[in-house]
Amino acid sequence: VLMRKIAAVETLGSASIICTDKTGTLTEGKMTLIKMHVGGTDYDIGGKGFDPTVGKITRNEGGADGKPDGGVQATLGSAILCSNTTLKQEADPDTGVMKWVPRGNSSEAPLVVAAAKVGLQLDDLEKFLKRVYEIPFSSSRKMMVTVTETANKSNLGHVAPDGHTAHVKGAPNYILDECSSYMAADGTVLPLDDEAKKKFMDKVDELSSQALRVLAIACNHLGKELPFDPEEETDAKFKKIVKHTCALTGRVGLTLCGLCASIDPERDGVKDAVLQSKMAGVRVVMITGDYLKTAIAIAKNINILNPRTFVEGNGEATDCGALRPVRDDEYLSNEDFDKMTRSTSVFARAKPEDKLEIVKSLQRQGWVCAMTGDGVNDAPALQRADIGVAMGLEGTEVAKGASDMILTDDNFCSIVKAIEKGRIIYAGIQKFVSFIMSVHFAEVLQIFLCIVTSVPVMRQPLQILFLILVTDLPPSIALGFEPGEALTMKRAPRPKTQPVVMRWMWRGIIANGVILTICIFCTYLIALWAYAGAFQSDDITGGILGNREKCTIWNKNDWTPTMDFTCSTLTGMTTPAPSLSSEDLEKFKSEEIWERITTWAPSATELEIDETKRNIEGCRQCVDTSIRRART
Repeated sequence: VLMRKIAAVETLGSASIICTDKTGTLTEGKMTLIKMHVGGTDYDIGGKGFDPTVGKITRNEGGADGKPDGGVQATLGSAILCSNTTLKQEADPDTGVMKWVPRGNSSEAPLVVAAAKVGLQLDDLEKFLKRVYEIPFSSSRKMMVTVTETANKSNLGHVAPDGHTAHVKGAPNYILDECSSYMAADGTVLPLDDEAKKKFMDKVDELSSQALRVLAIACNHLGKELPFDPEEETDAKFKKIVKHTCALTGRVGLTLCGLCASIDPERDGVKDAVLQSKMAGVRVVMITGDYLKTAIAIAKNINILNPRTFVEGNGEATDCGALRPVRDDEYLSNEDFDKMTRSTSVFARAKPEDKLEIVKSLQRQGWVCAMTGDGVNDAPALQRADIGVAMGLEGTEVAKGASDMILTDDNFCSIVKAIEKGRIIYAGIQKFVSFIMSVHFAEVLQIFLCIVTSVPVMRQPLQILFLILVTDLPPSIALGFEPGEALTMKRAPRPKTQPVVMRWMWRGIIANGVILTICIFCTYLIALWAYAGAFQSDDITGGILGNREKCTIWNKNDWTPTMDFTCSTLTGMTTPAPSLSSEDLEKFKSEEIWERITTWAPSATELEIDETKRNIEGCRQCVDTSIRRART
């Protein structure tokens, strides 16, 4: 995970809902075509992976080879003519072994592989069928269209012998609405009435309920002249292509070639990641462009929907058409929209603009929303979400720029790990702040007590800095980097507005500060009594003010006093002080404090001559040293 905004790390800890795409995030994004349905006949596709030399297409009943069937050739022929994916052998950079690698859209790869199994290659077909126009897939049209012009006689019997042919692939329900005829298994074209259309839709439901992604393939003979003006808008061109009267059948609309069903296996670890999210109080919502039945089947497989309790129609899975029942650009009222998103865990046939409205609805209800996206049209939803998550492998630069974090592996499991890491980091910050606050509160309280009780302040500025650098920061940093607790992902998400230091933490900070203050202050008083012989500043400095007779000196490494220093007795600072005895002076000279005393006297001779100065400064230095040692 790559964090683009540091504030998103904190928000991750409070994420309460993940709205995720399906393809490539919950699933591997490596689809394999395993079933086809052409004109009432089912086909199975063998093999595994992208190797077209392994496996073949056979009829479901009887196991006969499906390669020569006209319907199969037409379906897969139009499928690859309506795609931009290529399949080539390349050497593996690590092992050097040659392997088949698709380059292009992941949903087109299984079609290209299956077509190669019946001998159809895009490079070969383009020698006879020149592409002259393309309408890319759109989330609103749910279809992709290409137009080819027949240059030479083609091996495909369903294309126009001369003139132009439109090839269409996309969502089955959208394409069936535009079809007026369909192709039988042998390649003959039959009218598509309501009964036949219902059979196809039932087959779509059947395949989708097996967690298969179903694409419909269709075509239309456009004649020698294109039915649209090159200067027209794309939508206008699209309508004229799909509504054109077929030059072959004479009917208005498309001819359905067949249905292709691919499986996209879920990623390893996704099931456990979804369960872990639920245990952590994080709701998972799947938003996909797939057919509703497909979305439900996959959601059951990966634990987003509970297979034992889910019932169709209970509101847990919704077709996004229900969000805009009147017109595509007119959504339900906020109240009705919020009511639907409150219980829905699967949104099928979603458009990018649906994502934005879903995010708005969830935020109105107080959810902290993480939204995934990879396309340009996903950028508004990523920008609006509390945490926008872009795909690092398949995502566009626009989506990455609008996001807060990027998944470098496009894996849903990484989102869950990031949420856990966000909670651990936030907990570390709380521990760091609590420790620092309690220690510093205790230091302030200790200095305050020294001032109000006339006790010498126990710390000088340098000592305070030493404590911060040596005794405060290392434990704080250790707390900040402490590993997460076992219960990190078993707690509910914290509210987004929750302060870093909560009320119960303030109680702990104050209690710790008071305990530290009592212990340290009492220790300091004992040290003052042992080293200075008094508690209050006036009593300790009494030798200078006139009411202290002696100051005790301790050797550096001794635990008991070794010498009593006799101070002068001054009356109102006017009576000359008696001199030190010669014995005391000799002892005093042997102490380390002597070097400090000589700073007030240029030489020992001066000390002997000016006894009053020597005695006063000696007492002062003795007192300073006593307090310093007590502080230490």
